[in-house]
Amino acid sequence: MDNNHLKNRLDKMFFPQSIALIGASDVPGKWGNLILMSVLGGGYTGKIYPVNPKKDSILDIKTYPILSDIPDDIDLAIITIPARLVPDALKNCISKGIDSVVVISSGFKETGSEGAELEKEICRIAREGDLLFIGPNTMGIASAHHHFEAVPTPTAARPGGLAIISQSGNLGLQIMKWTAHKDIGLSIYAGTGNEALLKASDLVTYLGKLDEVKAIAMYIEGITNGREFREHAKIITKKKPIIALKTGRSKSGSKAAQSHTGSMAGSFATYSAMFRQTGIIQVRTPSELLNVAAAMTHLPVPKSNRVGIMTMGGGWGVITADECEDSNLELPALSQEIIKDLDNLLPDYWNRSNPIDVVGEGDPDLYLHVIEALAKWDEIDSVIALGIVGRSMFIEDMIECQEKIDGKIFSRELKLSILKDQIKTEQRIISGIGRIQKETGKPIPVVALTEGGLILTDTEYGGVISLSTPEEAVNILAHMARYGQYLSNSNI
Repeated sequence: MDNNHLKNRLDKMFFPQSIALIGASDVPGKWGNLILMSVLGGGYTGKIYPVNPKKDSILDIKTYPILSDIPDDIDLAIITIPARLVPDALKNCISKGIDSVVVISSGFKETGSEGAELEKEICRIAREGDLLFIGPNTMGIASAHHHFEAVPTPTAARPGGLAIISQSGNLGLQIMKWTAHKDIGLSIYAGTGNEALLKASDLVTYLGKLDEVKAIAMYIEGITNGREFREHAKIITKKKPIIALKTGRSKSGSKAAQSHTGSMAGSFATYSAMFRQTGIIQVRTPSELLNVAAAMTHLPVPKSNRVGIMTMGGGWGVITADECEDSNLELPALSQEIIKDLDNLLPDYWNRSNPIDVVGEGDPDLYLHVIEALAKWDEIDSVIALGIVGRSMFIEDMIECQEKIDGKIFSRELKLSILKDQIKTEQRIISGIGRIQKETGKPIPVVALTEGGLILTDTEYGGVISLSTPEEAVNILAHMARYGQYLSNSNI
């Protein structure tokens, strides 16, 4: 299938104007009901045609007994019926003129030899009928910009720049949910399942050409067309980052992958080498996948591994410096110009080194001045800011404690006013960091005095990312720096 032909099929798949749901149901918990509820609840505005021979209507939507009874053209069919019925359903799609299909149904090669033969049959039918399907054994697909979610549980992810390709349905949905909860912004979600016909390499090429996609996150158990995938990835990573979580590095994990989607995990070392050669950013955990993908979607890419650090306390600076060294990030010694500049603002006893310890000073303008001085310095390409936001949480705890002891010491109005002022101050700091980040083109992750992992804050200058620990910030920058160096070497 040539690229234009494939793009046309995938456009219909992810941006359909009309959908036929084969196996639609009004029984809660059944796949035909879960998918229908998700499509409706996600705000999809196209036409929906449920197909069920036993129902006249489902959720007050006219239902058709067979696909051929639908009078209109259909862009996409979604199949949720038992595996043994899928071959005939695909033949009906071809007769109806439908050439893009999502096969939710399981019971194929992941179940053994009989299922594998059935999977070969549906591939043969699809190829002979010039039909493209994703799956089988997938939990679905989504396109946030199109307000289209064909997954078993709605996520309400806002439209954004992150695309997700996952060979695992539950892991993919977890990343989708995190993306929604963290407000990172989703473009496309593709649960590829067994990848019987449509491969991850096809999707990488397609997503790489979509302007709305800024970064691609992948969960991979095994790739059957490794050489093709490598060639596709080499082209796309020069335009936008691909972040991959490859599982199966242990014998137990490799065996589990094979029973899950029927994937042969292959040599983990081989995959890692291929990722390095193609510029794919390899991560080891789902949370790391989300963190790095969010950063790659919203932050500028550093040109090198040189980092400047500003910290509210010495301990965090030491920890961060250690983490940087372990991650091959360099901390250049401060220039005399920066030292002279900061001598006018900091106490005489400040450390005059990188990391810069602002020794407990509480002036937000000072924080922004130090961050900007570092970000504008030619000797570094990213900045980590430690401990300058999140104090509002401590004020909340102090208010609660004081009210338990003696609520009369301060009026509640005064206490809430102090909290409100602190929140405003932190918002001003984050906005200032957003401005500096945009003006310098250098990423500035923030380590906050909060819990809960990554937090994305939208500012008028773009997104600012806050994290709970120094090691998270260092890990993100280490991956980003390696990608930046890959881009630089690719342009030589």
